[in-house]
Amino acid sequence: MLVASSLRTTISVGLLWVGGYLLGGVPIGWLIGKMAGVDLREVGTGKIGTSNLFRSVGILPAALVGPLQFGQGLAPVLAAELLRLPVWAVAGAGLMAVIGNGWPFYFRYNGGRGVATATGAIAPWSWLGLAFVLLLLAGGGIIRRSGLGVLLAYLGLPVVLALSRAPGALAVTSVGVVICLLLRRFEGYQFRAHGGAEAHDDWRRRLVDDWRPGPEPLDQSSV
Repeated sequence: MLVASSLRTTISVGLLWVGGYLLGGVPIGWLIGKMAGVDLREVGTGKIGTSNLFRSVGILPAALVGPLQFGQGLAPVLAAELLRLPVWAVAGAGLMAVIGNGWPFYFRYNGGRGVATATGAIAPWSWLGLAFVLLLLAGGGIIRRSGLGVLLAYLGLPVVLALSRAPGALAVTSVGVVICLLLRRFEGYQFRAHGGAEAHDDWRRRLVDDWRPGPEPLDQSSV
């Protein structure tokens, strides 16, 4: 009986995590762009997130993307909680959605920056953690340094979860979320050659401001 119960839990967790990855990877920005007659991969920065959608299509379509991507992270976590799965499984469901958003197989593992999805994933974990993240995201937006706001919010999240005595699995998994967001900032980074011409890339600006070479301004929305 115990073995059967453990097997059911394992299968449920596996299916939920795969589902979280697949849901998180749905390219919402690209789909909305296509509905407007624009392939985001072929215009602007070539990215499929909110920033490129806003600049290439308009503010109203872009306004839809953030809440929908938030839901991509939120839904798997809520499903895990409704199924009364262990806390590590709940945490993993959110992390898988973030991984799916950043590396969807639909687009050859080149997706969005994952911030909206990550915020949705952590929402049910801790109200204090969510409030901390939203406060710093808002602060970054106010001073027009959204990339910096995201960086500080998610670097501080594991500390907030630990200090608030949230389950250890959530604090540990939040570190995985931070790693995912940082990896997306450095995706495609080219190291400069010694003694060469002026650097075409800057790892410091990538880290602090989520900057990308190209036509995007320094303050880029992270999605």
